[in-house]
Amino acid sequence: MRNWIHFNELNEAMNCHRSEKNNLTAGMCATMFCGTDRYAMVVTKVTSNKTIRVAHIKDEDMEKITTVDGIQYLPNEVINEYLSEDHPDKWGYWGYRTGTTYTLRKNGRWMPKGQDMWGTSSIHVGHAENYRDPSF
Repeated sequence: MRNWIHFNELNEAMNCHRSEKNNLTAGMCATMFCGTDRYAMVVTKVTSNKTIRVAHIKDEDMEKITTVDGIQYLPNEVINEYLSEDHPDKWGYWGYRTGTTYTLRKNGRWMPKGQDMWGTSSIHVGHAENYRDPSF
């Protein structure tokens, strides 16, 4: 077990409490943190209160996001397109749009199934944001 946290993970750890963990539904937006970059995601399936599937939001769907009570959502008709492209945890023709299973860890982070709780690529549910750090 590590006794330190990398500076790229610090923002994730400090903002972890802001992520939605209750009443999750398909269509809720999320943000995946990967180092200093952020990627807009959407929840496509809720298996349990600790297991969800997410996919990257297509650029053309970013303008379709709506906000209800401070939580961002994609409409149901848009989510149906993501469900038809979903191939559980396989890297296929559509690449990162095929969906990934995430699990809620003891430290409050949503992490890809099979990865440790302090790795990269955690998501925070409730808000979608795209940002690519120009420093790299």
